[in-house]
Amino acid sequence: MDFAERITQSYRQTYRDQAMLAADHHQPVLRPYVSEQTCEGTQSAPALFYDSKKAKRRQGRVPGNRDNPTNRRRRWLKYTGIFDDGEYIDSEDIFKGMQNFQSPTMEAIAGAMQRFVDEDVILDGIFGDAYEGEMGETVKPFLSSQVIPATVQEGAGTAATGLNLQKLRNNRKLYASHKFNLQSEPIMIAVTAEQIDDLGDELKLTSKDYKDEAAPVFNATGKLAMVWNHMFIEYQNLTDKQVDYGAGLVTVQRVPTWRKSSVRLGVWKEITPRDTIDSSKYDAPYFWSESSMDCRRLEDTGVSEIECLIG
Repeated sequence: MDFAERITQSYRQTYRDQAMLAADHHQPVLRPYVSEQTCEGTQSAPALFYDSKKAKRRQGRVPGNRDNPTNRRRRWLKYTGIFDDGEYIDSEDIFKGMQNFQSPTMEAIAGAMQRFVDEDVILDGIFGDAYEGEMGETVKPFLSSQVIPATVQEGAGTAATGLNLQKLRNNRKLYASHKFNLQSEPIMIAVTAEQIDDLGDELKLTSKDYKDEAAPVFNATGKLAMVWNHMFIEYQNLTDKQVDYGAGLVTVQRVPTWRKSSVRLGVWKEITPRDTIDSSKYDAPYFWSESSMDCRRLEDTGVSEIECLIG
């Protein structure tokens, strides 16, 4: 009996249930730290952003009602179609694996979807172009003024370095210069395990006064969780680029930082398991997961990039 004949309705339902469990166990790492909205159809969707304002004191004995409309700006989430990952069932191990959310096949598909959302949707949305205007006609590139160079360090050094406390301090000042309330909303920062360890080692070598100013917070396992209003999110596969600081090209990691309210994820379709019998492949069963999402900056000064030397 070939595999197509063994695909019953019960098998399909078990696959979908197990695929959803696999997706739940491989949630995108960065998704909880950005804002979200549901989108519909196959069109781009507006994402409204409200500027902050301040009340004013009343004047006169019988003041009138103050009409002070909040300034609303419109940015756009772009519908870019479906992304997916799947496999044909052409072996016994894949056939059995599609019934177990912990099988290598299921974990590979769920992991592929998770990495796409983190890297090709959220990270690209932070660093890529944003779209503004009545119909998204105005392209807003990432601001060069929101980049902390790799050469920033304490002292007089000029060589590129990894993540250090001075870079976080400068980045905090950058956000503060835009009048953000850093007490009500922390700065999210995606970092590798190596970068967290580097900061922890540096904190051990600094003076007590400096550590008190940085206000480091450690989690229950003793790992560094927050410094200078930066909340650490461990993610190993950050993007990189090459830059020249005068001594030739060096490869640096693009460490993203952002405010949750300044980055918006649009969800047209959640990660959904599907299956079919492919008549073009001699009725080979094909099982896959698909989704449709886009992510964009709502506020150009609500994100930044810290360049960090790799290695």
